Amino acid sequence: MQQYAKLFIKAALIYLVLGVLLGIFMGNFPHWIAKVRFVHIHLNLLGFMTMMIASVAYHVIPRFNASPLPWPEGVKYHFFLHNIGLLGLVVTHLAGGLWDTGLTHTLFILFSLSTGAGLIIMVYNLYGALTPKGDGTIPIKITGDMKVGAVLAQFPNTLPLFIASGFKSLSNPVARETFAKIITLEKACDKHGVPLIPFLEKLNQFAQSRNQNTATNNTPQMSTTNEGKKISWGERCDKSIMVGSLIKTYSDTKAIFEKHYGAGCFSCPGQAIETIEQTAQMHNVSIDLILNEINSVIDSVISKQN
Repeated sequence: MQQYAKLFIKAALIYLVLGVLLGIFMGNFPHWIAKVRFVHIHLNLLGFMTMMIASVAYHVIPRFNASPLPWPEGVKYHFFLHNIGLLGLVVTHLAGGLWDTGLTHTLFILFSLSTGAGLIIMVYNLYGALTPKGDGTIPIKITGDMKVGAVLAQFPNTLPLFIASGFKSLSNPVARETFAKIITLEKACDKHGVPLIPFLEKLNQFAQSRNQNTATNNTPQMSTTNEGKKISWGERCDKSIMVGSLIKTYSDTKAIFEKHYGAGCFSCPGQAIETIEQTAQMHNVSIDLILNEINSVIDSVISKQN
């Protein structure tokens, strides 16, 4: 799960505790109910419920719909605008901001607008992730000042191209979650000795072609791979193979899923019936990268047996 999706959950839980404590206070001091009802409602609705929904939606929708957020960086802005706005809203309301006509009222309005702006960003991102691509919209152009992590979030299928072009460290999920989020393409190319302009041209062509293929082919592929296939000893893996069958036949491949998805993947009963393609999309990992690593392990295991 990405950093800000986790932060939304943590913030939601804090607001839940605050809402519960305030509810207990209201129950014991009824004469305060009229004054703090607004705060109680907003801590629970905008604080706990909305942020919990946002965290889950940001994590699940792009993976289940196999479509990236149109503005991944906006999740960070949503988090700060939402929290600053909500906290300012409840404080200025307690100070009389809803009824006053002076500075307190002005601040109350500004904090309301901050919260609203954050929610608009959320709607834009989630609606964009639910909207089919390849419908005539102009694709985002990848430029040198973009962060490597933002490019991978927007175009996850470019990961094999990065690795093949010399960015070997990106094969490590930790690297993708750390330095890739803070370094620009221009600096990364300079560090790895990769010519920037030719790489950008190749990256844009690859991203556009792969996104178009995903948009046109993804739906029928998913309908056929819902009924996954089993794999037998001696066979190589393809995207329609069920994870459970693969691990049962080639136990050494389990390490690949632990590397990219985490050990918690194997406590999920879905791994017995989900295909390689489905799990790669749910975890936002390149299917080409996963298949290459799986088949490398399979080839190694078979050669040892022979």
